[in-house]
This record gives sequence, C-alpha cells and structure tokens, in this order.
Amino acid sequence: MTLLRELLLMLIPALVIGISAWIIVRYYVKTEKEKLVVKIGLKNKEIITPVRLQAYERVVLLLERMEASQLVMRNVLISQTAAQLQQSLVNNIREEFDHNLSQQLYISSEAWRLVKTARESAITAINNAAAKMAPDAPASELAQIIFQEEVNAETSDITNALEFLKSEARLLF
Repeated sequence: MTLLRELLLMLIPALVIGISAWIIVRYYVKTEKEKLVVKIGLKNKEIITPVRLQAYERVVLLLERMEASQLVMRNVLISQTAAQLQQSLVNNIREEFDHNLSQQLYISSEAWRLVKTARESAITAINNAAAKMAPDAPASELAQIIFQEEVNAETSDITNALEFLKSEARLLF
C-alpha cells in the first residue's frame, strides 16, 4: 500500500508536468504556424498587388484604345475605302484584345465579362456604321459616321467597363 502510494505521489506530478509541457508546446507550435501563415499571406499580397494593379492598368488601356475615336485616329488612311477601314478597325480591336487575354487572371470575372461585352459592342458599332454605306466609299465617310454615333451614344459599354474596373481597382488599396 505504501509502495502504491509512493508510486502515485511520483507519477501524478510527472503526469501533470508532462501534460502541461505538451499543452504549452502544442500552443507554441500553433501560434508559430499562424504567424507563418500570416507572414506568407502578407508576402503574397506584396507580390501580387502590383501585378494585379498592372493588369487593371493594361485592361483600362485596352478599353481606351477600343474607343471609336481612338481607333479611327490610329488606323485611318486617306487612300482607304470604308471596307478597308472597317476591316482595319475590327482587326485592331481583336489584336488588342488577344494581346491582353492573360489579364483576366488578375481581374474579377464580372470585370472580364464587361470587357468582352465592350469589345463586342465596339465591333458591332463599327460593322453597323459600315453597313450604312457602300464598301467602296471613302474611309473618311465611315470615320465621320463612327464619330457621330460615338457622340450620340449616351453611355457605352466601354465606359461602363471602365467605371467598373476603376471602382474594382480602388478596392485594392
């Protein structure tokens, strides 16, 4: 009986110390792991934020370059026909868009959907303006119709996409 009592008197403090040590080590490991996760998250944010911001900049530039007035000024040649200008404008939009396809990784799905809608809207506007005249008409006449339609439009899909992108990019800060 005394042997059992002495054994218990030695085992109970040893168990208490062992359990206490195990709880402390477990807590320490858990807090260190949480600190590491936070540190990695901050490092990732530090790396990805500039890349995301650059993507927003590139998509805004894409949309600005799809504006009819910008397109016409960059692509119109005096010797062109309306059909040639139409083809040049549509090709330019598609090339610009294709060049920036990878930016969809860094912006929201909704923003990318608006960019695609803006692209289709710009192409449709050019094709509709070209349909109002003969293919062999001077390019300047097509340019004039495109400018008029851009001025007459209350709001465009390009403007909507730009505003959405700006508001989304502001959330990064």
